Amino acid sequence: MTKQHQSWFAIVVNFFSHIKIMIWPIILGLFNIKNDGLIFLPLIVLGIFVVFIGSAWIQWLFFTFEFDDNELSVKQGIFNKKQVHVPFERIQTISRTMPFYYQPFQSVRLQIDTSGQGKPEVVFDALSLTQADIIEQKRRSAQNKKTSVEEIRPKQSISELRYHVTNRDLMLYAVTSLSGLGGFLALFTLWTQIDDILPKHLKATVTDFVNHQSMIVLSSLIVIGLFIGIVVGFFRIYNQYFDFKVLHEENHLVISRGLLARKSVQLKFSRIQAVQLRQTLLRRMVKLMSANVLLSASRDEDDKKTVLIPVVSSQKATTTLQKVLGVDDFDIKQWQPSAIKTAAWYQVRFSLLRLATMIVVLSGIVMIWLPKYWDWHILLGILIALVVVGFLILKNIMTIKDQKIGYCESAIYLQRSNGLTKEGYFITRDKIQGLNTHGLYTLAAKKATHLDIIVRDDNGGHTIRLRYVPEQTITVLNKWLFL
Repeated sequence: MTKQHQSWFAIVVNFFSHIKIMIWPIILGLFNIKNDGLIFLPLIVLGIFVVFIGSAWIQWLFFTFEFDDNELSVKQGIFNKKQVHVPFERIQTISRTMPFYYQPFQSVRLQIDTSGQGKPEVVFDALSLTQADIIEQKRRSAQNKKTSVEEIRPKQSISELRYHVTNRDLMLYAVTSLSGLGGFLALFTLWTQIDDILPKHLKATVTDFVNHQSMIVLSSLIVIGLFIGIVVGFFRIYNQYFDFKVLHEENHLVISRGLLARKSVQLKFSRIQAVQLRQTLLRRMVKLMSANVLLSASRDEDDKKTVLIPVVSSQKATTTLQKVLGVDDFDIKQWQPSAIKTAAWYQVRFSLLRLATMIVVLSGIVMIWLPKYWDWHILLGILIALVVVGFLILKNIMTIKDQKIGYCESAIYLQRSNGLTKEGYFITRDKIQGLNTHGLYTLAAKKATHLDIIVRDDNGGHTIRLRYVPEQTITVLNKWLFL
């Protein structure tokens, strides 16, 4: 084995990482330099540059790696030395990210995960494309030698495209994501953070400008900010899922996406614990949904969910999943009653009783501690309460209406809702970690119970909760589970 370094571009990446960490202290220091100190500003900037570039070079110099056909070995650190050995056959996920500024230098950011850890074992800041390709090839060769007896999917000799997002669907998905509100809040949060560290004279200028503007001007500024937030949110989604592709490659799925930063992730089929279909209230109107996968072991910390299909029409969701994963587990034919006939009434009643309890407690607090506000706030409180009651009734009726349970020989389909967002889960029998029932003693008289089905997600568990499920359905599911 020969020791290797990352691409020299890693020095540039590390340099800007140091700048990113120290950017606010540097800006604050420059703002507070006295007039007499301005003559030393070039020397200060030069000194900062030399320190950061020297630190980045040392970090690159003492980060070495080597590999053979069986394992990858990484050494890093000067005083606190760290050495990691990663057998290729144990690698669960390799994440490859290639931002646009990496592309001219033919470099990628590579993260390597193995099972049982909360974060990537090895992170390469900037590998050359050749080095990254060799590591991925070594990983595939090592894992192909060890064929699991539980592997049911046939290996494929070449990569095969199974899904490719269309530009029309992606734009519709970005429009219906409501990420514009998130963009507006992000801009507002950024402004509040900047506002806290601005010099007093600059902050006073901004405050004076705002105080001397009319309501129309301020409203216009808010509308402009909201529009900018919508544009930023739209571009964020479009950039994240641009040219989204899913390919089959031997016993892996290869997922690639991104416009400015191209990212590629390899997932073993054996890590997939469940497939989650998700549909927000707004996307129901345009009949779109997304599909995610719940995975065992660690994941890329930048992705809270692993997206399998970012956007697909509701009518084509099942057939698209069958094509992408190459299985027939989504052909659900046997459906069971998911809730007793009066479940919607019980759900609404429980929610309204909880709301009534909160109203009584809040009213008592206002009457005792804020009596002067009681008289003129009571009408407003009644109006708000009526709106909330109407919303809760509709929400809880939809919760029960959206609930479904179905199964075939090898898989189960569960659908639940909180009244706003609908989620469906396809789970094979061998991936179910537990089935729990619970509820108050009053449910026994109604011959119903609440049902929790647990599957593995990351290094923990994911609970799918259904309400007022008939006892007869629970009996059928227990027999199916232990066949």
